[in-house]
Amino acid sequence: MKPFPSYGFRPERLPLWLLLLALSTLFPYSFDKGYFYRPGNHDWITALHLTVAENLSPDHGFRLFLGLRPGSGGAPAYQMYSRFPVGGYALIKLAILPFGNDLSARILAARMLMLLLFSAAALLAFHSLARITSHRWIALAATLAAFSSFYMLFYG
Repeated sequence: MKPFPSYGFRPERLPLWLLLLALSTLFPYSFDKGYFYRPGNHDWITALHLTVAENLSPDHGFRLFLGLRPGSGGAPAYQMYSRFPVGGYALIKLAILPFGNDLSARILAARMLMLLLFSAAALLAFHSLARITSHRWIALAATLAAFSSFYMLFYG
C-alpha cells in the first residue's frame, strides 16, 4: 500500500508542471482592465493589433489596415498593415466581438488571447524539445530560456 496516493502526479511530469506554473503567472499580472496605457507597458501594441482586427470586415474587402483617408480622386487610401497572417486578426476579432464599445475590455480580451497563444506556443515548444532530446529537464530549460526573452515578453 502506498503511503500517499499519487492522484496522477508522477515525478517525470514535474518539468511540465513547473512550466505550467510559470505560464500561469503571466495571467494575473496582465488582468487589469482599468488602464488603457501604462508607462513601461506595451498596451499600444495590443491596441494596434486590435485596430487592425476591428477593420477586418467584408465592407473593406477583408484588408488588414490601420487607417483610411481620402486619396486622390476621392478614392479611399488605406494605410496597410500586413506584417502577420490574417488568422491571428480573425481570432482577435472573434475575441472582442462580445464586448461592444468597451475599449478597455476589448484590449483586455485581445491581450488575454495573445497570452493564451503565447502559452500554447511554449507548451508546443516544450513537448517538441522533450521529444527531440528525450530529456524533459533540458526541454524545460530551453523553453524557459527562449520564452523569457525580451522579444517574447514584449506584450506584458
